[in-house]
Amino acid sequence: MKRQLVIPLTGLVFVALLLIGCGGASKPSVQVTGTSVMLQTGDAANDQIAKFELTITAITLTGANGTANTTNLLNAPAEVEFSHQAGTLEPLTLAHIPAGTYSAATMTVSNPEIVAVIGGVPTKLTATLSSTTVNVPFSPNVTIGPTSMFLNFDLDLANSVTISGTTATVSPKFNVTTSNVAAKEEDEDEDDGEIEDIHGSVTNVSAPNFTIQTRTTTITFATDANTRFRDGISQLSDLKTGDIVEVDAVTKSDGTRLATKVEKEGDRNGEEVEGLISTLDSPLTKITVVHQVDSTGSPSAPVTMDIGVTSGTVFSVRTDKLNVATPPLFDATHIGKGQRIEADSNSSSAPLVASKIKLREQALIGSVAASPAPTAAGFTLNISPTSAFGTLSGVTTVPVTFASGATLKTTPVAGATIRVRGLVFVNGTAYSMIAVRDDDNH
Repeated sequence: MKRQLVIPLTGLVFVALLLIGCGGASKPSVQVTGTSVMLQTGDAANDQIAKFELTITAITLTGANGTANTTNLLNAPAEVEFSHQAGTLEPLTLAHIPAGTYSAATMTVSNPEIVAVIGGVPTKLTATLSSTTVNVPFSPNVTIGPTSMFLNFDLDLANSVTISGTTATVSPKFNVTTSNVAAKEEDEDEDDGEIEDIHGSVTNVSAPNFTIQTRTTTITFATDANTRFRDGISQLSDLKTGDIVEVDAVTKSDGTRLATKVEKEGDRNGEEVEGLISTLDSPLTKITVVHQVDSTGSPSAPVTMDIGVTSGTVFSVRTDKLNVATPPLFDATHIGKGQRIEADSNSSSAPLVASKIKLREQALIGSVAASPAPTAAGFTLNISPTSAFGTLSGVTTVPVTFASGATLKTTPVAGATIRVRGLVFVNGTAYSMIAVRDDDNH
């Protein structure tokens, strides 16, 4: 199955910036003029892989019809973990691309990291790149105009990784599309302006704006009277440099980003980690997750990470995205293997003790069951027992209900392979999902 890497045109710019940021005295030139384009990454999931990370150090575009080639769109190398992005998009960087027509992109990549669940055990594979240079032809050619847009790179993971035992060969393959900022902010999705659950450390606060450093780039957000501040902050002035925050935003017609929600995750002494639950005890005092991303940006992250749970740990779910009157429970007794969570701690000392544990969106892939008959409201998903989720959870079927307003890019049909993204809940040994979108994983 395919993994998708979606990079809005703005993201391409970020890639160029990344290239500039590496290489010491021989740093390549970075593209600093042109239309503002947001690069975003996404993932079409391979269901056996729990973590797939790749360092992107440079992106250049090949001009066509008289348009000159660009220089690097990144100002520093970016470590991108794709598995947690399955079924969604995240900003990679904001680039500048001269107006014109382009026929291809050339990416420089390194350091592939793959964790698969083999025999129930999260296992880091020995991964080798077939080449550090990835050529990505555009079909059709991409035209950059005068207005802000997105350049989307879809990573076809199924055809990019060949696994044999505990080794893997990586030959990244991408499909590319473009999108413009949606005409109405309320109609924005991840591919055309909406930004959801972006995490970073605050680097600057200058009313009405603030800037955060994510794992791959810096992003400046504007605020207004409608911006909601949560978890210990009630206004922009409450933000301090070093605070770890989660931001939702929309993109304005001029390409600027307006924060709709800002939530404080912790201060400069804290840490957060995200991953799939691989083990947990009962009564709950410790959770082990397959590490996907964290706030430290360490190049030597562990395969798994232990998280301590106390009576003071707060469990939370984003009910605003579910649009259901009474969502299923998520707490110390309604939690299970295979769920994707985020743990926030007020300290970075090991072992990490969670002050908050949040249920995070994840993607599941499988076939649509014939019974009960699938409808636009939901269906039952047949899960492969060898998938990462199936192996960890031990379940082979998951009832899926679509949240009100869910984005349906494909119609559930019995026997069809489908990918759904949403929140997975556990009640005893029974699993269920409330999905916010679906697609065919292409």
